[in-house]
Amino acid sequence: MSQLDRQVTQHTDKESEKGKHNNVPILNHADTESGPASIDHVVSGANFEKYDAAFIRKTMRRVDFRLVPILALAYAISLIDRTNISLARSAGMNIELQLSVGNRYSVVVIAFFPPYIAFELLSQMGLRKFGAARWLGAAVFLWGIVMIGMGFVKTWEQLTGTRALLGIFEAALFPGAAFLLSCWYLRSEVQVRLTYFYLIAAVASGFSSIIAYGLSLLNGREGISGWRWIFIIEGVATCFIGLLAWWLIVDFPHKATFLKPEEKAMVLSRIERERADATPDALTWAKVGGHACDIKLWLYAAFFMCSTLGASALQFFLPVILASLGYRGKQLYYHFIPPYVVVAPIALAGAYFADRTGYRSPVIIFNATLLAVGLALVAFVKDNDVRYFGVFLGVAGCNANVPAVISHSQVNIRQQSKRAYTSALIVAGGGLGGILSALVFREKDAKTGYRLGIWFTIGAQIFTVLGSIGLALYHAHRNRLARKGQVILEGLKGFFYQL
Repeated sequence: MSQLDRQVTQHTDKESEKGKHNNVPILNHADTESGPASIDHVVSGANFEKYDAAFIRKTMRRVDFRLVPILALAYAISLIDRTNISLARSAGMNIELQLSVGNRYSVVVIAFFPPYIAFELLSQMGLRKFGAARWLGAAVFLWGIVMIGMGFVKTWEQLTGTRALLGIFEAALFPGAAFLLSCWYLRSEVQVRLTYFYLIAAVASGFSSIIAYGLSLLNGREGISGWRWIFIIEGVATCFIGLLAWWLIVDFPHKATFLKPEEKAMVLSRIERERADATPDALTWAKVGGHACDIKLWLYAAFFMCSTLGASALQFFLPVILASLGYRGKQLYYHFIPPYVVVAPIALAGAYFADRTGYRSPVIIFNATLLAVGLALVAFVKDNDVRYFGVFLGVAGCNANVPAVISHSQVNIRQQSKRAYTSALIVAGGGLGGILSALVFREKDAKTGYRLGIWFTIGAQIFTVLGSIGLALYHAHRNRLARKGQVILEGLKGFFYQL
């Protein structure tokens, strides 16, 4: 029995004992949380008892294999396409487009993020309107076209424009995938799935350096520079993955066509039984205004910004860091891979711990500490081996916290419209982290080892640690009030925050 199967079985046994939330009135606007109380609907999860553990395990295994791999593949190509600019820079783009003049390279990097942030929420609305497969598949295909176009730019201004277009189309994928995954799984299952989704993508993108190096060897073929081949070939591959995504990505549970009617009913029943939000509610601007008043969502977005600040910095500037450690040519590309491979055991250990215990803040705190320590080693230790070890810690900490923060937010909210909004808000925070990384890791600071950027990123991790402690204490206080019957959390009696 696999770890995922065992996790589903254990949760099924626990739920069979509890039998909670059956036919419990749902308060869509509970007092003290989101306005005056009003009865919305009655939970219909009572029929869940008829499904045995083997049937549930088999069905959820089908969901795992249909949902996670294709989303991870699409996100892997997203990470590769987004960050291969640093590899193309090392392959000659910096000279040909004169990116070393002033802050041109930082401008090119930043250009991706404003449209990426601006289109997050609109993309979530489009996801619901057109369906996950069509919306996400089309987005991947279109940014593949943009990638091909990046291989033919003549000036750094044109490169900046294509990076902005890339941000528009990539805005659909990550928040859409996180939202889609959170709608399929129970609270005790979601972080492991999100972690597998992210890790497959992150580890695959870690090999982008070898791919880029191989493509750069095409330098001069057909009169095209090696760095241009990186964009062109990877763009063609992206278009192909977009076509696959159009056919393979599955929609939300209530629209699932790959499941038998009984399997579909079971999936919806177990979600409704746990948190009573299996039925989708439309994401309207009025609801956006209401959801925006939930302060904890903004704190999650800040945590995610701090995580992606470190991730973006290491992705964009890891080649520079490795070069400063004395690695050149093939050695530089080869040393790009190992830190990303080490992410897997750390992230998975944290995910299983969080899903099984319900304690999520300790995982985030641990990962943020890893990143801070790793960056400190890179910046302030002279021994190159120790500095490279710091790269391992930094890459592991920031990448492990990406699924950890998203999962923490998704398990502590209800309603699908709120999930969609939260995914968009948090990933937008990640985009802001990308902008900050380009601003604080300035080209003129290269000779000093990017000390400003490293100190700023370490400070962001300290904020994450302190903020996570404060949020856990606040949630514990709200849970105590809910157990006394003084408040209703997230509009559902019996709902408690996970710490």
